Amino acid sequence: MQAVIVGADRIEGIRSEILRVADHFGIKDIDHWTGRKASENRRQLSRRTSLVVFMCDRANHMLMRNVRKQAEELGIPMVFCRHSATEVRERLDELGCGRCVSKGKAEVLRRS
Repeated sequence: MQAVIVGADRIEGIRSEILRVADHFGIKDIDHWTGRKASENRRQLSRRTSLVVFMCDRANHMLMRNVRKQAEELGIPMVFCRHSATEVRERLDELGCGRCVSKGKAEVLRRS
């Protein structure tokens, strides 16, 4: 399984936060979409994706709508953050504490 980070330039801190909860989601790989290219607005999430972390400050609305729609259709948990690794940690902790995981992967956690 993999996680996808959408819309960040520097992902080291975000990657480390995802790796912290990787066992919980079964994540072995982390993919990164910068959101800088127009072609990324049409990219498709892999069926291997088990988590999407969307960095709102660094991506456009078209990309957000596309990714969110795919995540909902595939039942992939998705977290929205502004730009800090600390915020990513908080969102992942909320996601892992049972709010969404206990109800299944179909529920998407939306918070800004």
